[in-house]
Amino acid sequence: MGIFNKKDISIIDLLNICFLAVIFVIYLFSMAHSPYLYGPFIVFLLAGTVIGLAILLRRKPKNNKFERIFLAAYPLIYLFVIFESFFMILPYVNLNRYDQALASIDLFFLGVNPTVWIEQFVNPWLTDFMYLLYFFYFPLPLFILGYLYRNKRFTDLDQSVFVYLVVYYSAYIGYFIFPASGPRFYEPILQLQTKSLDGVFLALPIRNFINILEPNKLDAFPSLHSAISFTTLMMMAKYNKRMFWIFLPIISGIFVSLVYCRYHYVVDIVAGVAWSVAGFVTGHWFYNRYVVGKMENFIKD
Repeated sequence: MGIFNKKDISIIDLLNICFLAVIFVIYLFSMAHSPYLYGPFIVFLLAGTVIGLAILLRRKPKNNKFERIFLAAYPLIYLFVIFESFFMILPYVNLNRYDQALASIDLFFLGVNPTVWIEQFVNPWLTDFMYLLYFFYFPLPLFILGYLYRNKRFTDLDQSVFVYLVVYYSAYIGYFIFPASGPRFYEPILQLQTKSLDGVFLALPIRNFINILEPNKLDAFPSLHSAISFTTLMMMAKYNKRMFWIFLPIISGIFVSLVYCRYHYVVDIVAGVAWSVAGFVTGHWFYNRYVVGKMENFIKD
């Protein structure tokens, strides 16, 4: 992936390096309060090694099949490694918590606490379905990225990966600015909830797996579920209209699941959509200007 000359660092590598530098600086600020003094450093060293390996492989005249697979998958590996380190950093940088403010915004505009209001529809089969939709978010980008890869639209694929990373990273920064745990942990709302989310056979294992997959519990604002889902929808509208119409009801269901499963306030979802649009526009503009534009000038010269 990457349409730069092999001697250059790809735009995705450069973005990953910049984000790693930002998170490393944040980590330094967290050290005054964090009990995890060396854990994040080890993770960042691993992440930097992954980037370095990708850069070295791009410089080779020809990559074998395994190396091509690594280059295609490495942004996902890097993203996962960085995200899994946040529980060691985020709680110790900004000691404020914004659940009260977010819950108050929902109550002011909607007149109800959404996770409490939606309890009237709770039943075990629907709960299973909602958790399944919530989990479906994780592989969601692979559908449009896989389509672009199969159709050998490698420049569009490279650009799409870059845009996704812009949305992911900007939302991650939002976590550090507005740390909030969401309505599933906010005590005043917990006291109002009267129904447990017991499913038939899917809800509990999915919930337990997500708790393992997401050790950081201060990732409510903005909702990355809504940001990435909406980004995927925009990409489908741009590259494959048929896929857009197929996934529109699924992604709409994901938005409902965010409230039903008590992971997000409505304001988190609105902010996630806004984050998505901003990242989509900014990412495409930057890529077209500094990557496609650079390539076009190189061809003219």
